[in-house]
Amino acid sequence: MNPIRFGLFLAAILAVSCSGPSPQAPLPSEADTGAAGAPASGEPAEQAGQAGEESMQMTGINLYMHRKVPFDGAPGRPELWVKADVFSIEDSQTYSFEGAHAVIYTRDAEEITLEAQRGRFEQDKSAVLEGEVRLAAGALKMLLSDVYWQRGDETSAGMARTDNPVIIDDPELQLNAAGLRLYPDDRHFELVNVSGVIRFGKEL
Repeated sequence: MNPIRFGLFLAAILAVSCSGPSPQAPLPSEADTGAAGAPASGEPAEQAGQAGEESMQMTGINLYMHRKVPFDGAPGRPELWVKADVFSIEDSQTYSFEGAHAVIYTRDAEEITLEAQRGRFEQDKSAVLEGEVRLAAGALKMLLSDVYWQRGDETSAGMARTDNPVIIDDPELQLNAAGLRLYPDDRHFELVNVSGVIRFGKEL
């Protein structure tokens, strides 16, 4: 079955401010590349790697994933920021974490926030959030079991997707779907095998 696209809904909802101020991502230093695994405590990445070899688990980390082709010619704000309470280092490029707050930034600096129980981050490639994932884009709220973020390439921006059930609980939308494709820069999302209610006639 072809997916149903909700371009206008996301465009309108992203323009709505959240009820409270959202956390601001700490901007990476000039030395950071792609995704920076510097612990939130300010501990140098090299020391964190040494601690990981000994304890295998540490607390507090900020992970960044930048666009391959920045719009303004400089890295600036990341495309994806993940802040985790607890993390472990699988190898020099991969982190596992628990208690995650993540932000996806559109090209217009709009924010899509996610909360998840756990996940995995592969530097400069992809990230997975799992366990009661809560996604918010302005007033739009989604509940997911997982979401996979794929970094974009030279010709396309990053995207988020899941092939597991999605629940949208919004004043104008009560929907259930079998999958989701989210394109932040294009301001639209696609749902597969959708059922539910869409209320028309109210201004967003």
